[in-house]
Amino acid sequence: MMVAMPGLIVMQAAAREPERIESIVAQSACVVGLPRLTRHTFVSSIAPRLWKSGSGCPILSARRGVLMNRALAMLAVLLFPVIGAAQEIGTFTLAEGSPRLIRGVTVLRASEGVRIQNGDILETSAPGFVQAEFANGSIVAIGPSTRVLIHSAASKSADVVLMSGWLKGETASSAASYHFSSSLLSATAKAGTVILHAEPADVGLYVESGTATVNEAGGHAIAAKAGQFFTRHGAKFAVTSRPDGPFLESMPQPFRDTLPSRESHFAGKKPIEPKHDHDVTYAEAEPWLKMGAWRKSFEERFQPRLKDAEFRKAVESHIAEFPEWNRILHPEKYPQNSPSAPADNSKPPSGRY
Repeated sequence: MMVAMPGLIVMQAAAREPERIESIVAQSACVVGLPRLTRHTFVSSIAPRLWKSGSGCPILSARRGVLMNRALAMLAVLLFPVIGAAQEIGTFTLAEGSPRLIRGVTVLRASEGVRIQNGDILETSAPGFVQAEFANGSIVAIGPSTRVLIHSAASKSADVVLMSGWLKGETASSAASYHFSSSLLSATAKAGTVILHAEPADVGLYVESGTATVNEAGGHAIAAKAGQFFTRHGAKFAVTSRPDGPFLESMPQPFRDTLPSRESHFAGKKPIEPKHDHDVTYAEAEPWLKMGAWRKSFEERFQPRLKDAEFRKAVESHIAEFPEWNRILHPEKYPQNSPSAPADNSKPPSGRY
């Protein structure tokens, strides 16, 4: 009960004063030193606003409010199990090649046994293969030279966004609907298997088993059944009763069979910590910064990297493509309430590419 009550209070307060609660949690995290897997969210988005003075941890340097500071530290300790549990939603149970994980603004080296967190971006090598298994028994296989985003993942559902490459999703009967999306085609499946291949102007989607709801970009939803194959080549959309030759020939070998679960190999074991490689570069962030409805989300995510001279220089050279970042790079151009300032009419991503 002692653990549940602070969590309830925070959730109720967050609905009324989200900005204040974010600051409180960030400061509390600084005091108790939350692990990297939990703290990165604060460090990448909230903490930079609090630590502009460069005084280390503001809560430690404060001259007053000692009792409140101690209370906040205790609150962070009490909430730690809740925060950690909410972020870890699965495990990478198989990793071949040299997969990389972009978590927050950090590039990590992924390996078997690393826990999956909401917002993780996985990029595989060629050759390469990664298998991700979720708490409800669903399995997602990621092929070579593939980039995927795991968004809004929860205990029984997930949105898996395929930027390019190959993805196979086997959803468990106990799972809620899983959404697999690309720039041109997407599918929502439950208790079924979907294989998706995406390139910039060429997407193929195969409903291998079960049923799914398929959506064409700019089109209407289609109730799909096992065996149907959907393609979008540029502006041309087609549906056939079986996959075409090129799709089958280029399909990764592991995708041709049912994906065997490897979760038992990691049950009860200490999670593997991914190894730090480097901070994300502009070249690595750029494709995600151009992801349509997700653009605003990634701008906020990668904003802390503007403090890096090389990253900032690269953004400046592409400012015509990112006019909305002009306010951040040159705030002097946009006085408060200036009519010339870019309007922020964006909405959070809907779970679609």
